[in-house]
Amino acid sequence: MISTVSRPAHKSASVPTRGMLRRRRLRWRRFGILLLAALMAAGLAAGLLLPHNRSAYATERFDRSTALTVTRLTGSDAASRGEARGMTGTWELDEHIDVDDLTLLHANNPTVRTLINGRDLDKTPAGWNPDHQTGDTGTGYPYGQCTWWAYTRRHELGLPVGSRFGDAKDWTASAIKLGYWVDSTPREGDIVVFQPGQQGADAVYGHVAVVEHVDADGGIRVSEANIGGQVGPFQRDITADIASKLEYIHY
Repeated sequence: MISTVSRPAHKSASVPTRGMLRRRRLRWRRFGILLLAALMAAGLAAGLLLPHNRSAYATERFDRSTALTVTRLTGSDAASRGEARGMTGTWELDEHIDVDDLTLLHANNPTVRTLINGRDLDKTPAGWNPDHQTGDTGTGYPYGQCTWWAYTRRHELGLPVGSRFGDAKDWTASAIKLGYWVDSTPREGDIVVFQPGQQGADAVYGHVAVVEHVDADGGIRVSEANIGGQVGPFQRDITADIASKLEYIHY
């Protein structure tokens, strides 16, 4: 006698329950939110790193082989005379000091000292103190930003610069507050400040660069960073008409 054994029926494909569907929708919603947040963060980072109108800026690499140096800035003769006179920030008479030394203007910073006794003699503002506070406690600017480059380049030139001047647009006010000499006449080594929207500068942050050369007609060549989404540094020429409308932090 053949017995019949019942076999279990094959299970059909599982049908998602309402709870399962709800969990799937929740997972996809979370994924969408995370993706959107990542895209927004990337856009914000790009905006911070590229706050300029590409068409308003050149992308010529900064040529360090012909760049401004402390020697050229101060003039080798003037610099050597200052060093020979031993201007160390104290006034001590000895047999090595000439009578001419007594007429030299004092400044703790050797580059500033040479400039105010040479290139900028009788051009500094009345009552201006060359030994004002610099606000320099070490760089506080993110790598790659225009502010980072201006700070770095000024140190290369032996000139004072503040560590926390703020956004580029705030540099003029911050410098004045500390006693820096600021006006609208460009000189080699200056920090040039572009206010928001000025010559393609970011509408919120503005822009800063460093004056590498001043032409006879008042045009300038600057070095700058954070251009076209790249750190650089880069260099470009600015006409005299435009240069006359900008602000310059001397020292």
